[in-house]
Amino acid sequence: MDVKKELLLTSLLAITLAVGLGALSFGLFSETSPNVQIDVSAEKNGATSLSFLPEDLVFLEAHVSNNKASIVGALVTFEVEMPNGTDYEVLEAKTDSLGTANVNFTIPWPSIITSESTWMLGTWQTKATVKVYGQTLYATTNYTCETLTPTIDMYTEKGGVGPNTPGGTFTTDETVLVYVEVRDELNQTVANQLVGFEALISTNGGGNYTPYTTISQVTNASGIATFGATQKTINPNIAAEYEDIATTNYEDMILSDSMTITVQLSG
Repeated sequence: MDVKKELLLTSLLAITLAVGLGALSFGLFSETSPNVQIDVSAEKNGATSLSFLPEDLVFLEAHVSNNKASIVGALVTFEVEMPNGTDYEVLEAKTDSLGTANVNFTIPWPSIITSESTWMLGTWQTKATVKVYGQTLYATTNYTCETLTPTIDMYTEKGGVGPNTPGGTFTTDETVLVYVEVRDELNQTVANQLVGFEALISTNGGGNYTPYTTISQVTNASGIATFGATQKTINPNIAAEYEDIATTNYEDMILSDSMTITVQLSG
């Protein structure tokens, strides 16, 4: 056997053994230089998000690839940093068959209002770091944590959702129920919250309202107070226009909403 054939057979045997052992060396058998990339994102309820509330669960996902091919089994370190620049948590996970590594953490609630507790509010940052093919790479993502303004919303089955929006048009043979919902800084409904309700009536259609009724009621377990004919929200037998006003005192904040309801003669 000549030298060329012997070298060829030796090379083919080496490649066959390497493939069989699952140990093909990227450096020896690939003419393409490593082009490793890492991307990181924050998710809320299965979708990428840039805004969170205190006590929200934040899902962090990093994707590691080489020349657009996913890298499996790479250890990714997630460094979570609070708005004041200090570390909050360091988490680790390995990439799966799709090249993604996932961890999660819960943003705490600033229960004591001090200069330190406000660190929970503002811009958070996560830095994801991975070391592969002798390279150390990282990517960052920023997202905010802010509380919401508590709200009160009055509505009917025909409208009124949102601040100061019309409640819809009814006829005198329909049942009219008015709902008032209270939500807190975390957009959660507030139970056992006292709500004041005032109704004004205009029977001439000229927008001249006179007092009709005033009543108070506490929100139920779902954070909703319901007003109907028995509470004199409106008189369903009178064709008129009603202006309803709902107010509540939530943690020393006066919240209010209003809407108009039109009742027409049936038939």
